[in-house]
Parts: sequence; C-alpha cells; structure tokens
Amino acid sequence: MNRLSLLVGLKNNLDYSKHFYKTTRELYPTVEICFVSYGSIDGTHEWLATLDDNNVKYYYSTEQKTFSDTFNKASDIATKEYVAYLHNDIVLAPGFIENLEKHISRDNVISYTTVEPPIFTGHERPGKVIKDFGASLETFRKDNLFEFVTKIQQEYKNQTELGITFFMCLSREVLLSIGGLDNLYNPMFCEDDDLIFRLKLKQLNLLTSLDSICYHFVSKTSRFSDDYKNKTQQIEKNSNRNFIRKWGSRVPKVRYNIGFRILKCNSEFLEFLEPWCNNILIDDEMQVLTSHYIDKEQKNTLFKLNERIKSTPFESLNNEIIVTINRETFTQQDFQIIQQLPEIIKDSGEIGEFQIENLLITIKQMNEYQNNLIKIQNENNKMS
Repeated sequence: MNRLSLLVGLKNNLDYSKHFYKTTRELYPTVEICFVSYGSIDGTHEWLATLDDNNVKYYYSTEQKTFSDTFNKASDIATKEYVAYLHNDIVLAPGFIENLEKHISRDNVISYTTVEPPIFTGHERPGKVIKDFGASLETFRKDNLFEFVTKIQQEYKNQTELGITFFMCLSREVLLSIGGLDNLYNPMFCEDDDLIFRLKLKQLNLLTSLDSICYHFVSKTSRFSDDYKNKTQQIEKNSNRNFIRKWGSRVPKVRYNIGFRILKCNSEFLEFLEPWCNNILIDDEMQVLTSHYIDKEQKNTLFKLNERIKSTPFESLNNEIIVTINRETFTQQDFQIIQQLPEIIKDSGEIGEFQIENLLITIKQMNEYQNNLIKIQNENNKMS
C-alpha cells in the first residue's frame, strides 16, 4: 500500500544504523525510510551521504539537538500519509508493515509490538514481549526470532489491545498539526509520555497491534549509549521535573492555574516544590535564595524560572488556585496531596477556601487548561 514512512532518529551507533537499513530493505525494498542525525561523529553522516536509494530521505547536521528535534525533522522530510517512530536498534519482522496498515486511519494511533531481551523486565507496557534473541548484533539470532514471531502472529492475528507507547504509527498530518514531539525534554525522556497524553486529549483511538512485531535491542542510542550512559539519571530527573512543570502531575488528567505561597521557605523546599505549580511565592527576604536557585536550575529547563518564582506580596499572586504551605508543618501526606491536587480539585473542589491536612487551598476559578497544551506553539517552546 506504500502509505507509510519509517522515522528513525540517529546518534552515532553506526553499526546499528547499517543493520537496521540492511534488514529493513531485505523485507521492504521500497518503504520510505527517513533518517535524521544531529551531532553524530562516528561516520553516520558520511554513511548517509553514500546511500543510493530513492526511498531514503535523510538530514544530518553537526548541531546538537534534542531527541524531539530529531524526530520532528524526520516527520518534516517524510512524504507519506502515515509515519512510524522507530529506533536504529530495531529489526523488523515479516508482516510488520502489513499488520500495521490494517489498523491505521486518521483517527487511530497504532503502536506495534516489540520483542526485547530481559533488560527492563519490570517495566510493563502495551505490546512488550520479553524473549531473548540476543542483546547485541553479535549475539542476535534472526532466524529464531522470525520463527517465534510467526507463532505470535498466528496466535494474535488481527488483534489489538488498548494503549500505545513511543513505538507508534499515526497520521503525519495529525502529528504535524500538533507540532510533533515537545523539545522541552532536553536531550530526551518524557517526550513520549507528553505526546501520548496530548493524543488522548485529542480523543484519538490509541491501540497496539499484537501481530505487527519487531525486535528491539533496547536503548542502544539513548540510556546505554556512550553519549548518555553516565548522564542518564540526571537527564531523567530533569525530564520528569519539566513534565510536571508542564502538566502539573506525573500522571496528568487536568491542568489548573495553581500558585503556591510558601511560608518559612528554604533552598531545599523551593527546589522540592517549584515544579508542582505555575507560580511559587516565597518571603521577600528570600530573594537571594531565588537567585541562587535560578542560577542552578535554569539550564535544565525552558520554563522561565524568574517568572515562575516570585517574592512579592501575597496579593500579587494572581493564580486561580492558591495553596498556602508552611514548610515547618509540611508532611509526606501533604506532598501526596500535592501530587494529586489537580485530580482532587477536579473531583471535589469548588469555589472558596478550605483546608486539606496542612494545606490551605483557595479556589477563585476552576478553568481547565490541558487542551491549550495539545499543540506545541513554537520551535523554542519557551514557557512561563
């Protein structure tokens, strides 16, 4: 049917890129593949320039850009009606594209099934099968994989399950209309959770095909790569903090305009609570604390921290919902409430002032803003 472009972000790991290209072409000689690489230094760009293949689109640059920028560029250069996100540490199995195309439509987002070695066994998600056919190219057993896939495809022919992951296929027009992946997450992580929530807000059908199958070596170009293996923990922390800044929760459902007024604040408490609100107000005498925190944290986010953190009179905090918090009485139970606050307000909140544990909550309005965040507004995505 030839309606599909495969989007593949590259960052070094040339052997895996070559292997992806070779094994994909053995199955699908004419499917469009869109390769994008920012900042690779291992010969990836030179290899791309040698590809004599009318059905390959590629772009490379010496710039260092985010995971999101990489895949957004791939979706820009794609020419087909539908696009599928893939990594270069993937091997497609027979039937992969045919079984995806049975389900794709403008209203459907379809993930495919990944067979993976037992690396993240405790991390469950739709379409994940743990079966070891090699943890590297050197130990990979393709014939055994294909034999296994045939059995799975017979057992789950034409079946889907609810939910999607990053490994998805969707309408290119829909993806471009919402701005693609959000480059707030630098260099990576959480952009998939962000996109999935935005697709839910668009009320699309989110399904995983159980008979469209590939093998995934797992994170060879991200957390386990030479570029990132020593930085993964900090990258993940920063990404999670930015996700919370954007959506107000790590498992978002609704977004309100919430401000925190902090009494008896200190530097640790400011760092702890700042991501969980739109604005945070601390005592006037803590301005030095604010400057120190911004100097430390601003490099980790596109949010403008000097606009988020205020040290002015209480009346100038113009958020629609204000939570007054005293550090000296704050408990773990209070923090559990903070993490679920948007959902608590959605379920039982009303205009007025009330106390939950040690939190004084003032609700002036209950406007919801999550749908305003479906579309990425601009390339730099700088937020307040």
